[in-house]
Amino acid sequence: MKKYLLILFSSLLCLSCLAQTSDLKFRDGKFKIVQFTDLHWVESDSYKEKNDSTYNLMREIIRSERPDLVILTGDVVVSWNALRGWKRLAGLFEEEKMPFAVTFGNHDEETDMNNAQILEFLRTVPYNLTYDAENGKLSGSGNCALPILSSDGNSEKWVLYLFDSHNLTQDRSFGYYDWIKHDQIDWYRKTSDQFTVRNKHRLPSMAFFHIPLPEHETARWACREFGEKQEGVCASNINSGLLSSFIEKKDVIGVFVGHDHNNDYMVDWNGNIALAYGRKTGYPSAYNEVLSRGARIINLHEDEASFDSYIIDLKGTYFHYMFEQKNQGTNIPRFSGSFIQEYLVANWDDARWDREMEMFKEAGMKYLIYAPALLTDEKGKTTTNYPSSLTKKKQQNKTLEKCLRSAQKNGIKIFIGLNFNDRWWKVDYDADWLVGQMEIGNKVADELVALYKEKYPHAMYGWYWVWEVDNLNCMTAERQAILARALNTNLDHLSKLTPGMPLMLSPFMNHKVGGNAEEYGKMWENVFAQTHFRFGDIFAPQDCVGAGGLNLDNLSDWFSKLKQAVNTKPGLKFWGNVETFDQQFWVSAPLTRIKKQLDIVNGYVSNLICFAYSHYNSPFVVNKDYHQAYLQYCKEGKLPQIATPQEVISASMIKVANGMEVKWIPGSLESVAGFNIYRNGTLLKKLQIHGNNFLTSFIDKEGNEDSVYEISTYNVMDEESAKLKVIK
Repeated sequence: MKKYLLILFSSLLCLSCLAQTSDLKFRDGKFKIVQFTDLHWVESDSYKEKNDSTYNLMREIIRSERPDLVILTGDVVVSWNALRGWKRLAGLFEEEKMPFAVTFGNHDEETDMNNAQILEFLRTVPYNLTYDAENGKLSGSGNCALPILSSDGNSEKWVLYLFDSHNLTQDRSFGYYDWIKHDQIDWYRKTSDQFTVRNKHRLPSMAFFHIPLPEHETARWACREFGEKQEGVCASNINSGLLSSFIEKKDVIGVFVGHDHNNDYMVDWNGNIALAYGRKTGYPSAYNEVLSRGARIINLHEDEASFDSYIIDLKGTYFHYMFEQKNQGTNIPRFSGSFIQEYLVANWDDARWDREMEMFKEAGMKYLIYAPALLTDEKGKTTTNYPSSLTKKKQQNKTLEKCLRSAQKNGIKIFIGLNFNDRWWKVDYDADWLVGQMEIGNKVADELVALYKEKYPHAMYGWYWVWEVDNLNCMTAERQAILARALNTNLDHLSKLTPGMPLMLSPFMNHKVGGNAEEYGKMWENVFAQTHFRFGDIFAPQDCVGAGGLNLDNLSDWFSKLKQAVNTKPGLKFWGNVETFDQQFWVSAPLTRIKKQLDIVNGYVSNLICFAYSHYNSPFVVNKDYHQAYLQYCKEGKLPQIATPQEVISASMIKVANGMEVKWIPGSLESVAGFNIYRNGTLLKKLQIHGNNFLTSFIDKEGNEDSVYEISTYNVMDEESAKLKVIK
C-alpha cells in the first residue's frame, strides 16, 4: 500500500503548480486565523455522520468568520484510508478558496500514511501553504515559517512558525510523548534572526504545533489561566527549551496547541507571551470529552505586537481576550499610556491635541485615560466634558470630542472615565447613594456611545472607573459587598452596551494607615469573587510612590500581594500605574526614581501606565530633558548623563508683611528643571520651571530674620548645583 502511495505522490508532484503560492497579507490592518485542532477524522462508513458534522462545523466557521488563514494543529486524519480523508478536507479549503497550513499530531501517522507522505500530498493541493523548511532536513515534517505582509504588500509584518511536535518517545524511560528537537529550535532561532535583519526590527510572531509544552502547565502557577481546563496537561517529560528561545528572541508572543481535548484555556504570562489551546474541532471522541466542538479565532493587528482571540462554537463565542506584548518586546520597562486631566486641556484646540498625540507616539504610548466625563463637586454642581442631558448647557464643554477626534487621527486609544462625585472622599454615604452614582455612570456611557462610538470607533477604546478605592475604607466584608455591588452595576450595563470595551480601575494604598499589604490583597480577593469582571478588564493599582503612600522599599511587597489577588480572577489583567510626580512639592519626580519604580512594578504586571506624562514629563509643560532623557532610556535601557545645572548668580532676602521673601537671579537655565530652597539646612520648597515660566522669588510665611536660606538648581535626575547662601 505504501509503495503504491509513493508512486501516486510522484505522479501528483507535476500538479504542484496548483498549490497556493501567493503571499499572506493583512487586509486594512487586520489578519484573522482560525485554528482547528484534533479533528480525529476516521475514514470509515461508521464514522460518516461524525465526519460530516466535523466538515459542516468547519465550513460554517469559515463562512461566518471569513479568516485569512486556517491552521490545523494536528491529529487531523487518524485512520487507515487516510488519503481519502485528507482529500475531502482539502476539497473543503479549495471550495472555500481558503489558504491553510497543517502541523502534525501524534496520531496523524498512526495510519497508512506517514507525515512525509501526507505533506507530499498537501503540496499538490490548492491553497496549502505547508512546506518543509531546510529542504526537509529538520526533524519531523512540516516545520515552516509563513510571513504575513502589510496591507500594501510592501513589507513583512508578522511571522507564523509551524513545528512538528512528533509522536511518542522510542525510549519510554523518558516518558510517553516526544519533544521538539534542537535542530528545529536552531532553525527557528536562525530564521527569526533573518527576519529581524531583513526588516531591521523584530517581527511579532506566533507558533503552532500539536503537543503542549511543559510550560502550558507551569505558566499557570504564575498567572491564572482563563477558559476551560478540564484535564491535565499531557506534555513531554523533556523540556527541550523551545519556550526559552521564544522568550529570548522576544518575537513569538503566542503559542497555540491542541492535543488535550478538554482544554481550551489561555495563560497571559505577564505580557511576555501567551500560551493557549485551541478548541477541539472533530466530533469523533478519543476518550471522555466534555467540550462542545469548535475552534479558536486569532486576530492579528498589523502594526502592533498584539492580538485578540476567542473560542467559537455553533452557539456563540467565549473567552474574548486581547493580548499585547509588554515593553514593546524589550527588557526595558516603559509606559504604554498615561492619564490626563481636564484642567490641562481645557483650552486646547485640535492642533494642540495633535501635538500631544504625536508626543505620545514618540514616547511609545498608545493609551490615554481621560476622566471623568461627568463630575459633581462638593457643592453638588455637575459639569460634563461633552454635550449631556444630565447637566445644564452652560456647565458643558466639548473637550472630550476634541480628544477623541485627535486620537482617532493619530491612532491613540482612549479610556473614558465615566462619572465621579467628590462626596466619595467623605465616606459618609450608604450603598444606595453609591449605586445611584453608578447608575448615573451608566447614563453617561449611554450618551457617550450614542455620540461618539460610531464616529470614533478606534479611539473610543475602553472605560475608566474613576472611583479610587483604598486600603482604609473598604476593609470590612460589608463595605466590600457594597463595592462589589457598585462595580457590578457598571459592569453589567457596560457588558451589554459595549462588550468589546474593557473597564479599567486604579485603586491606591497607604502603608501608614489601614490594612497592610496582605490584608489589602485579601480584600481584593473577596471583591473579585463577587464582581462580574470580564476577560480583558484591567486592574491597574497606583504605585503610590509619588503620593507617599508607598516607597521603593515596600512597593514590591504590596504589588506581590495584589498580583496574588488578581490571579484569583481569571482573565483580569494586572497593570501598574506609576506615579511620575512628587506630591510633597507637586513637582515632577526625578527620572532616577521613576526608573526604580518601573523596574520594581514591571516584575508583577503585564503593562505599565503612568500618572501623568502630560502633566509632569511633557516637553510642552516642563523641561524638555524629562522627555528627551526618557526617550533615550527607552532606546538604551539606561538614563543619560545630564549636565549639572548652573547655580544661581545671586540671592537676597527681605522681611515682608507675611514672612520672609527670598529673591534670586538665575544663571543659565540649560538643564535646570527647577529651584531648591533650603531653610536652616532643610529642604523647604521645590519650585519647578514650567515652559518659559519660572519664579525668582518665594515667601516663607514661617521664616524670620534669623533664618538661614540657601538656593540651588536641580536637573531632571535631581542632581543639584552648589547651594548659594542667601544674603540678608
